[in-house]
Amino acid sequence: MIGKQIATVETWVEHIQSLHPQEMEFDLSRPRKVLDRLKLTDKLPFLITVAGTNGKGSCVELLTQVFQYADISVGSYTSPHLVRFNERIRVNGVEVSDEALLLAFDCVERARGSEPLTFFEFTSLAAFVVFVDADLDVLVLEAGLGGRLDVMNLLNADVLLLTNIALDHTKLLGNTREKIGGEKAGLMRTDQLVICGDRDVPRSVLERAEIVGARMLLLGRDFDYVEKNDRFLLTNATGEYRGSYTTPFTGGAEQLTNATCVATLLNVQQRFHVSDHVFEKAFSHATILGRKQVYSESPQIILDVAHNEDSVRSLANFIQTLKVTGTVYAIFGMLADKSVSPALEHIVKYVDKWMIAELDSPRAFAAGGLTECLDRATKAQNASADVIGEGNGRELWSELTKYLKDDDLLIVFGSFLLVGDILAYQSVTEQTPF
Repeated sequence: MIGKQIATVETWVEHIQSLHPQEMEFDLSRPRKVLDRLKLTDKLPFLITVAGTNGKGSCVELLTQVFQYADISVGSYTSPHLVRFNERIRVNGVEVSDEALLLAFDCVERARGSEPLTFFEFTSLAAFVVFVDADLDVLVLEAGLGGRLDVMNLLNADVLLLTNIALDHTKLLGNTREKIGGEKAGLMRTDQLVICGDRDVPRSVLERAEIVGARMLLLGRDFDYVEKNDRFLLTNATGEYRGSYTTPFTGGAEQLTNATCVATLLNVQQRFHVSDHVFEKAFSHATILGRKQVYSESPQIILDVAHNEDSVRSLANFIQTLKVTGTVYAIFGMLADKSVSPALEHIVKYVDKWMIAELDSPRAFAAGGLTECLDRATKAQNASADVIGEGNGRELWSELTKYLKDDDLLIVFGSFLLVGDILAYQSVTEQTPF
């Protein structure tokens, strides 16, 4: 049996990656057959699906923290991972054990028979197996890059949190916000509560909600926030205050929007009671790796998986809030399916010296191509870019951190692969460079 032959998570991951000739295939008939064989659908608890372009991971983390502090058992699923696969599947905030993961992989493998599954489809089904076995009160699941044809659309979520709609994965989802919005909105269901954090939501999203009869609440129309020092005040449609909360994470308006959506969702849903005390503890203790993560304060080092235009713009805005008297360095690397030059246009004016990282992936942009994208971005912004190195991300990190001064700033950004590789490297060496 395959389960007896494959004894480690790493080997299973390699096996799963070999099952389908394409990394992505938007056809739900295959995973639906396997899900039916697994007979899991009726066993799943209250379900919250988080979709959108940016901010999904932050919202999943906030929701998970709130449920934990409220003593409500919760499973959460995110992707991709940064260091190890187990990060994707957590039960009450704890990464799934290798033992439970191996059993889930074997269960899906037996159920699929000869049915080809993509990596995301297979691993998502395995997550469902883990969650059913854990007998939880609620699940918080991050949708993949799409919506309508995403494996998460096999499940009927009780609540949908739609973070925002921005240009990303345009070759797959469409080259306009209207087209992308239509794909994301494919997750909506009749009578479903939908919380939307996009102030300029595409018409396609509103139309889909009307067609299916979803109960949509919009940021700026039905709820909003007012920032006050290190807190934000939640308001309703008429501007009445509905709560005061600690601002979680680092990162400005985007994270305030994420937190506002989460607080609104939890205040409006009828299944669970969440007290102000729980909100306060959860929001003040929430952390998430790789999202404007402050790795070091002297010198300042920020790790961020910003990999599209909106997220890089957000990172650039964050940089402007930092007090930097020294040199600003950047190590960045991106995949070839990203709109690299438009993204870099938002940040080129704030970086003095660049290092270009080549990622270990067949989808990666070669260093030469990234340099050309950087050149185009600097010309578009009448800026200049001093490229001082290119190559393996770990080697660039190791070299650069040797001579950073206390008043310098280093930003490592772009792909999850780059940030995850740096975190894995530091975990292996078990030491910080300072």
